[in-house]
Amino acid sequence: MRLTEAETNKTYRVVAIEGGCHAKDRLIKLGLLPGVEIQVKRKAPLRGPFMVTLNDSDIVIGRGIASKIEVRPVV
Repeated sequence: MRLTEAETNKTYRVVAIEGGCHAKDRLIKLGLLPGVEIQVKRKAPLRGPFMVTLNDSDIVIGRGIASKIEVRPVV
């Protein structure tokens, strides 16, 4: 499933990141790598950004980049 399909207040594990080198580099610098657990805090309405918690830090990701992040729910 894509991050854009994720529910708020649930924890997910990043499985893969698709996209160009620039987008991947930006996410890697933020610490968003395959295998990392994130929690979706907020999804802005319409085409707005996502706020996720990663390593006790909140980061905001645009919807376009969020659609390129594949996640799996943590059970």
